[in-house]
Amino acid sequence: MEYLNNTLCISHAELTDGIMTAPNLKYYVASGRIQQVQRACYGTPALYAVESLPAKYRAEVKRRYVDPEAQAQARAFIDTIVIDQAAASYYETVSIDGARGLSHEKRMQYTNSASILNACRARLMEAAAEQRKVGKSRRVKMSDFWAAVAAHLPRVADIYPHSLPENPRVLQRKYQEFFKGGEPHYEVLISGKFRNKNAARVATPEQVALITKFISYHTNPDCQEVADYYNTVCEALGWKTIDRRTVWNWAQRFGWAVDAGRYGAKEFMNTRAMQVKRFAPTAPMLYWTLDGWTVELYYKKHTEGKRGGRTTYCNRMTVVVVLDPFNKYPIGYATGPQESPELIKAALRNAVNHTAELFGQRLRPVQIQSDNYQIKVMLPTYGIAEYVTPAQVGNAKAKVIEPYFKRLNHKYAKKCSGNWSGYGITSRKESQPNLEWLNAHKGQIPEEAEVRKQIDWIIASERAAKREAYVAGYGKIPADRLLPMTTESYLLNFGQETGFKNALEGSGLNVRLLGERHTYDSFDLEFRKYAHLRWNVKFDPENMHEVLAVSDEGDLRFLLEEKYQQPMALADRRPGDSEELQRVRDFNNDLKRMVIEHDARATETVRESLLQHPDLHNPYVTGVLTDSRGQNKDRKSQYRLEYTEIAEETAYEESAGAGAATSTRDLY
Repeated sequence: MEYLNNTLCISHAELTDGIMTAPNLKYYVASGRIQQVQRACYGTPALYAVESLPAKYRAEVKRRYVDPEAQAQARAFIDTIVIDQAAASYYETVSIDGARGLSHEKRMQYTNSASILNACRARLMEAAAEQRKVGKSRRVKMSDFWAAVAAHLPRVADIYPHSLPENPRVLQRKYQEFFKGGEPHYEVLISGKFRNKNAARVATPEQVALITKFISYHTNPDCQEVADYYNTVCEALGWKTIDRRTVWNWAQRFGWAVDAGRYGAKEFMNTRAMQVKRFAPTAPMLYWTLDGWTVELYYKKHTEGKRGGRTTYCNRMTVVVVLDPFNKYPIGYATGPQESPELIKAALRNAVNHTAELFGQRLRPVQIQSDNYQIKVMLPTYGIAEYVTPAQVGNAKAKVIEPYFKRLNHKYAKKCSGNWSGYGITSRKESQPNLEWLNAHKGQIPEEAEVRKQIDWIIASERAAKREAYVAGYGKIPADRLLPMTTESYLLNFGQETGFKNALEGSGLNVRLLGERHTYDSFDLEFRKYAHLRWNVKFDPENMHEVLAVSDEGDLRFLLEEKYQQPMALADRRPGDSEELQRVRDFNNDLKRMVIEHDARATETVRESLLQHPDLHNPYVTGVLTDSRGQNKDRKSQYRLEYTEIAEETAYEESAGAGAATSTRDLY
């Protein structure tokens, strides 16, 4: 409501807000029974004279808007208020205790208060000017003026929140103090609690140090306990005592200094320390992060006992997930009853094998990030990456996989309504499932095998949704960052062991894997040099065509392949048999050559040694190292001729091959 041309008016919005309907108002205006003082236009509301309203509507207006004339007068005063920009600038630069400034709310209140006092001064100056025109008979009575302004202040506060007193006499004194000397003194409006440091109960450095030490004590005392501790010192030193509200204020103000003692260094680093912001990898395989997720799915487990066994509920499986943050693709996972080094290794093995499914070859990541769980045990396995960067202890924010687990729980696990266990023990009760329903239907809770299938479904769904984008990113991998993983490296890091040691025999390395007998051998001549050792065999249960033989010290490693089986009968020969047979013959020829060359080098070395020691005439030595005529060069030539004959014989057999078999059949 407001005055327009000395007429008390009500707006269209106020009149149709429960007093009368818009159609009725339109009817009364059209019939001339309600006077429209101002027509509506852009930014200007329609106004209607209150005294022209029908009696029942006029009574409702006066009942709802108590003293509408006073409200209209207050509105007229509000229209004269202009924000004092000089005051706003002053309060923005005010410094409290040398560091803290005024809050935004206080700055606004003090600026509005100064602006209101400026409006009062303008009113008084206008009244004084009018008085000079008409004479002393029209002098403004100050008590009435300040009473009127004080009456307006509650309504002014709705638009301009302020801190001025509503008592007329106190308001007048505040005005006189503010304009003392004719110029505004903005500091007058600032509360004494900000200006008077001597009035503070905790002010000296000694007092501040004492209260902050009490607040930061490791037992995490509450505000009342800190106040009690502090007040015991106050009694001895004559200081002012404090209450728990004062302690709370200081705990908030010095949270940066006391939180480490109250909550620990980890919490301090997570809440107070500066966090590093990073962007996601630009291509797949550049960065993997892994962690264990306790899946929020109940399952039941049967245990045998003397009384027929027992069924246990409320267990939850653990899934170690290897995540590629390129597009949050779960590149690998493994499920087990609890997190362990073996489960982590199984998840990484699944990840490496999955790269072969996606890209046609096993790849290893450039970088792996993990937590510090069993880090000393896992470092050799994490070494498949070029860089291993464990997250800082206690800093869960460093791993993007933590919120990823929350997403899996909400998007997938929650759909398993029959055994979903909720969002964790720290979540609100309103977010948890109905435990009464779960207890009443606990017979529907699946067993472990079914929960494993649910987990497989969750990961498969995630992979299906993101596989296309992940594979498309393969082309973005820099050439120098594309790291293939050899079969030897794969078996060394992820291969299973038999638990036994095997020695090389003439037939090869005979090993029993998963209850079946297998024979392996290597075409590497170096492997024959260590026939005296017993080997640990590492294998992949999904592909046992190749295994890795590792010495006890781990310094010797040979990749062995399963021996090719040749048919006994010539009639059973298959394509490829000849090639495999030739591989064996070539290997044996190379082995003979290696033995002959070694013996020849040893003979030459001994001959030179005998020439340097002519006094050595031991018959046992000369008899073993030379022939009956004391010669060794002839023996060296003989070795060379024998080797040539072996090679020629082998070449003849290769060229005869199939023809020899045919001629033998013709004899019959």
